[in-house]
Amino acid sequence: MNKNIFALAILLIFLAGCSDKHGSPDLSKLSLDLEAGKAVVQDSCAICHGMDGKGVAGNIPNLAAQIETYLLKAVQGYDHGKRVDSSGKVMNVAEGLSHQQLRNAVGYYASLPPVVNQASKVKTEYSYYERGKALSKPCAACHGADGNTTVAGVPRLAGQHPQYIIKAVKAYHDGTRTMPSMHAKLDGLAPADIENIAIYYALNAPRSPASKAANSHEGAQFISSCVRCHGPSGSGDDLSVPNLAGQNVKYLNTVIKSYRDNVRDHKVMHQALAGLKDSEINMVATYFATEPPVQTSFAPPETINSLVQKCDLCHSLGSTNPDMLTPKLSGQNRAYLINAMTTYRDGDRGNSAMHSISSTMLFDATIEGLAEHYSSQEAK
Repeated sequence: MNKNIFALAILLIFLAGCSDKHGSPDLSKLSLDLEAGKAVVQDSCAICHGMDGKGVAGNIPNLAAQIETYLLKAVQGYDHGKRVDSSGKVMNVAEGLSHQQLRNAVGYYASLPPVVNQASKVKTEYSYYERGKALSKPCAACHGADGNTTVAGVPRLAGQHPQYIIKAVKAYHDGTRTMPSMHAKLDGLAPADIENIAIYYALNAPRSPASKAANSHEGAQFISSCVRCHGPSGSGDDLSVPNLAGQNVKYLNTVIKSYRDNVRDHKVMHQALAGLKDSEINMVATYFATEPPVQTSFAPPETINSLVQKCDLCHSLGSTNPDMLTPKLSGQNRAYLINAMTTYRDGDRGNSAMHSISSTMLFDATIEGLAEHYSSQEAK
C-alpha cells in the first residue's frame, strides 16, 4: 500500500513538472508574424484594447508601442493565473489562443505608434495642499477658509489630525454620521479629494477662541477617562483621535452629549461618559475649550515630483536591464494607473517589488497624483 502511494506521488510530481515545462514556453523565442497578429487582435483583443492599441475605456491600458518583452511577460502572467487585471480579477487572456497567436498579437501591439495623448498639454505639479484648498471652498462658510471657524457649534479643523478628519468625513459620506448639510457638501468627493482636504486643514495653524471662560479648570476633575486618548490638555498623540484643545465650547458640549446619549456610535466614548450630568459635561467642554490648541505634527506625503524620480528608475525608457521588464507609464490611461497602483498597494495584484514600493503610498491622493503626472506625459 505504501509503495503504491509513493509511486502515485512520484507520477503526479512528474506529470506536474511536464505540464509546467511544456505549458510555459518563452513566447519571445517564437517567430513573429505581424499580419497574423493583426487578425488575432481584431478577433480577440480589439474589443477592449482597440485596433490602434488604445484602451476603449479609462480603466483599460493602452498597449500601443508598449515594451514588447514586458507585454509578453504580462500575458504569460495572466495565462497562468499569476496576475490579475487592474480591478483585481483574473483575466483569461490566453483562453482559446495558441502560444503563437499570443506572440503575434503582442508583437502587433508593440509595433504600433504610441497613442496621441490630448491630456499632455496640461502639465502642472500636483500639490496636496493646493488641491485641498480648492476642494475645501464649500466648507468655508461653516469651518472658515483656513479651518479656523468663527461659527459657534462648529468644530475647528485647522491643525487637526488628518487621519481623524478623513475618518470623520467618510462617516458623513457613507451616512454613519447624519447631518444633511454635510452630506450635500460631500456628495461626489472621491477618497483622494477627502485626503487632500484633510491634508490642507492639518497643515494650517490653529487659532484659539477669542474669549476665555471663567473657572475654566473646574472640569479637570471629570476628564480622567478622556486623558488616555485625548491627552491631559486635549491634544493627544493618537492620529485617529481628534484634538479637543481650543475647540468651540458649544461644539464640545453638543458632541460630548451625543456620545453620552449614544446618538453617536462609539463604545469607548459611551463607557467614558456614562453617568456624567449636563453640568459636568459643560465643565469638561469649558476645560478643553480654554486649553491652547496644538498643531498636529503631521508631515504631508512625499511630493509627486520626488516619487516620480524614484518610479523612473525602473519605468524610464532608458532602462536596458533585461531583468527589469517594466511598462512605459507616460501617456497611459489615468483611471487604469490609479486602479493598478491601488491593487498593488492593497496586495490584490502580484509583484513583490511593486508591493514594497506602493505600500508607502498609503494615501489615495498620492496615487492620484502619480496617475495624473504620467497620464499627462506624451507617450513615446
